[in-house]
Amino acid sequence: MKKTLLAQAGMVALATASVSGLAPAVMAQESGNASPRAEVEIITVTTGTRRQGRTDTQSLVPIDVISPDELVSTGYVDVNDALRTSVPAFNVQRLPLNDGSSFVRPATLRASPADHVLLLLNGHRRHRSSVVQIGTGHATTSGSQGQDFNMIPPIALGSIEVLRDGASAQYGSDAIAGVINLTLRDANEGASFIGHAGQYFDGGDVLDAQGNIGLPLSENGFINLSFQLTEESGTYRHGPHVGAEALRQQGVPNVPEHPVNLGDPAYSAIKTSWNAGLDLGNGMQAYLFGNAAITDSEVGFFYRQSIAAGGLGQHASYAQSAFEGTPAHPQQFDLAAIYPGGYVPIFGGEQTDFSTVVGVRREESESFGWDLSARWGQNEIEYRISDTINASMGVDSPTSFRPGSLAQREYQINAEAYKSVEVGLASELFFYGGFSYRNEAYTIGVGDPASYRAGPLQDLPVGANGFQGFSPDAAGEFETDSIAAYLEAEADITDRWSFAAALRFEDYEAFGDNLSYKLASRYDLTDNFAIRGAVSTGFRAPAAGQLFGQSQTSQLDQGNFVLDAVLVPGSPEATIFGSTPLVPETSTSISGGFVVTAGALSATLDFYQIDVDDRLLLNDAIATTPAQRAQLAALGYPNGAGVQTVRFFQNRLDTRVRGFDLVASYLFDWNNGQTTNVSLATNYNEQILRSDPTGIFNPAKVQEFERGTPRWRSNLTLTHTVGDFEMMGRAVYYGSWRRLDGATNFLPREAEILYDAEVRYRGFESVTVTLGGRNLGNTYPPGRGPGLDAFGMIYDNHSVFGTSGGYYYLGLSYDF
Repeated sequence: MKKTLLAQAGMVALATASVSGLAPAVMAQESGNASPRAEVEIITVTTGTRRQGRTDTQSLVPIDVISPDELVSTGYVDVNDALRTSVPAFNVQRLPLNDGSSFVRPATLRASPADHVLLLLNGHRRHRSSVVQIGTGHATTSGSQGQDFNMIPPIALGSIEVLRDGASAQYGSDAIAGVINLTLRDANEGASFIGHAGQYFDGGDVLDAQGNIGLPLSENGFINLSFQLTEESGTYRHGPHVGAEALRQQGVPNVPEHPVNLGDPAYSAIKTSWNAGLDLGNGMQAYLFGNAAITDSEVGFFYRQSIAAGGLGQHASYAQSAFEGTPAHPQQFDLAAIYPGGYVPIFGGEQTDFSTVVGVRREESESFGWDLSARWGQNEIEYRISDTINASMGVDSPTSFRPGSLAQREYQINAEAYKSVEVGLASELFFYGGFSYRNEAYTIGVGDPASYRAGPLQDLPVGANGFQGFSPDAAGEFETDSIAAYLEAEADITDRWSFAAALRFEDYEAFGDNLSYKLASRYDLTDNFAIRGAVSTGFRAPAAGQLFGQSQTSQLDQGNFVLDAVLVPGSPEATIFGSTPLVPETSTSISGGFVVTAGALSATLDFYQIDVDDRLLLNDAIATTPAQRAQLAALGYPNGAGVQTVRFFQNRLDTRVRGFDLVASYLFDWNNGQTTNVSLATNYNEQILRSDPTGIFNPAKVQEFERGTPRWRSNLTLTHTVGDFEMMGRAVYYGSWRRLDGATNFLPREAEILYDAEVRYRGFESVTVTLGGRNLGNTYPPGRGPGLDAFGMIYDNHSVFGTSGGYYYLGLSYDF
C-alpha cells in the first residue's frame, strides 16, 4: 500500500488530501463529478482557509475540488480544457489567428480575465506568463497578463482546488475573482503511467504519454517526479478562399493549400514537475517543488493574395514600389517570383517555463508554527515567423525571421507564522500572518534587424509581414517590486457559527500602497443546511508586461490588412492619442449562498457580485491621421509613418460581474453492485459597464463586452458503474451570446449543447482501458457573415467551444 509522509509539503495549511495515485477512489467535491466507484471520502481543503481540518462541505466560501480521475475523464490532456469541462464558472477558449494568444490561452473565472484569477502550486503563487493578451477578440480578456495554467503534467496533480470567491486580502494581487490551487502528488513509492491517443472526426491527431513515480528520500522523506510528452498535429478548418480558388482556376502555381486556418495550432511539449519533502525532526520539514517545461506551437496567419481575383484584391506587399530602380534599390523587386500564388505567414513560438520553491516549515508547537520559503519562476517565449517577407527591403529581404522574445521573471520571499489560541469559543482562535517580498521583471528581446527595419522601398509594408520584430527602441528589461504584510484569523464562534477575517497591506514601488480586507462567515441552521457569505476588497497592480509591452502586427480589418500598433501606456507616442499612465485596479466583492448535505445529496448555491474600479482594458483601435503618423515618426517611433491603427491599455472604466453558481450531485446506490452518480454544475453571470465608455469603447464594443460571452454555462454528468465497467455521459451547455462583426453589426450565436461519452474497463489488474468521445455531434460554430466567408472563415475563430469539431480517443493507465 502506498503511503505519504508529509501532507503536501510546502502548503501553508497544516492538512490536505493525500492522493497517492490515479486510483479509482476519488473525493467528494462541490463540482459534483466524483466517481461513484469508490466509497465517498470527505477531504480537507487548503485554499481559502489556513485552518487545519476544514472540509470542502464545511468551507465558508465556495470551493470545487477536482480529483485526478475527473481530470482524466474529461478526455483532455490539457489542464485548461479539463478545468473548463469540470467547472462551468471557468472558461478558456481556443484563439486561432491571434498571435501569442494562440499559444497561451486567456482563462476566465466568473467572467473575469486571467489576471483576476490567481494560480497557486502547492499553495504558493505561480509566476505570470510572458504573453500579454492582445488579440483575444473580446474586450473582457484583451489586455490581461495572467499565469499559464497548462505547464504542469496532469498526472502530477493530487487534486485541484478552485476557490470561487474574491481572495486578494488572503493571497494578494490577481485574486480578485478567485484562486486555483494545483496540489502535487506526494507518494514516496509506486508509479503510474497514462497513454492517450485521439483523433478529431475531421482530421488532427493527439498523442500523449504521462508518467509519475514516488521514491523515498531517506527514511523520512519523499520525492515525487512526473513527466508529460505531448504531440498534436494541429487541425485545419476553413472553407474555400474565393481569391485562392480563382488563382488556382487561372493556373497560378503554388497557391497555399490552407489560405486560412481556424483550427488548433500544431503543438509539442515536454513537461516535468517535482515535489519533495524531508522530515527534519522536532516538527520541522523541508520542502522543494517546481516544474520545467518546453513547448512549441505553430499557426498560420491570413493569406496574402498575389493577384486580384475572385473579387478580392492584391495584398499590399505585391504592389510595385516607386523606389525600385533608384540608387537606394537599383534592382526590380518582384515578390511574385518568390510567392507566385501568394503566401501565408507561419507564426511559431517556443516557450520555456521554469519554477522552483524551497522552504522549511515547522508545525505548531506550544509556541507557534512557521514557514519560510523562497520562490523563483520564469516564463519566456521566443517567436519565429516564416513564409513571409519584409517587402520594404525588396530583394534583400529574407523569408523567415526571429521577431524577438518576451520573458517574465519573478522572485519572492515569504515568512509566515501561525498560532492557535484558546479564547473560550467553540474552537481555538487560529491566527495566521506573514510578510512577503516580490520582484518581477519583464524583458522584451530585440528581433532580427530585418524583422523590424524599414528598407529602401519605403512605400511597401515594413517589417516581417504578419508580426513585426521588436526593435532596440522597444526592447529592454523593465523591473518592479512590492512588499506585503498580512494577518488572518478564523474560529468557530459556536458549534454552528464560523467566522474568518483577513487583512493585507501591500506597497508597490510603482503604484503606492493599499489595504485590503475580507470577512467570511457560515452558519449551520441544521445538520444538513447552512448559509454562508463573504465580503472583500481587492487590489491589482498592472503587470510589468502591461506597463511596458508593445507590438506591431498586421490585422485584417473589413477585408483589408492594416498595421496595428500597441503602444506603451502614458508614453509620448500614446499621449498623442489621449493615453494616460496606468493606475491600480481596486475591487469590492460580495457573495452569499446555501449548502445542503443530506445523505447522498450535496448541493450548493452561491450568488456573487464583483465590482472593479479603474478596470484595465485594451481600448478600441484608433485610426491614425496623417498628422498623427507624422508625430509618431518625429518621435522616432519605429515605422511610425506606416502605423494605421493604434491601441493601448487604459483603466478609465468601472465594471461589474454579477451571477450565481449552482452545483449539485446525488449518488444512487441500487443495492445490486451498481451505482449511478448524477451531477449538475451551472454558472450564470452578467457583465456590465458601470461608467461612461465614451472615448474608450464605442456602443458596439460595449455590447461585445457585456454580451460577447455566454451568460449561461452548465454541465450535466451521469456516471454509472456496473462490475468492472464505468460509463459516463455528459452534456455541456453554452448559452447564447453575441459576436461583433465589423464596426457595428452583431451576429447572433444561439445556445449549443455538446455531448461527451466515455467507457472505462477496470477488469485487468492495475490496468484501466478507456474509450471515449467529445462533441459527439461534431458541432461547429457558425461563421462570421458573408464578408468573411469569402476568406474561408466559415467558422467563428473566437467560438467559446472551439473550431475543431468532434474527437474520439483511447486511453490506457497502469499503476504499479
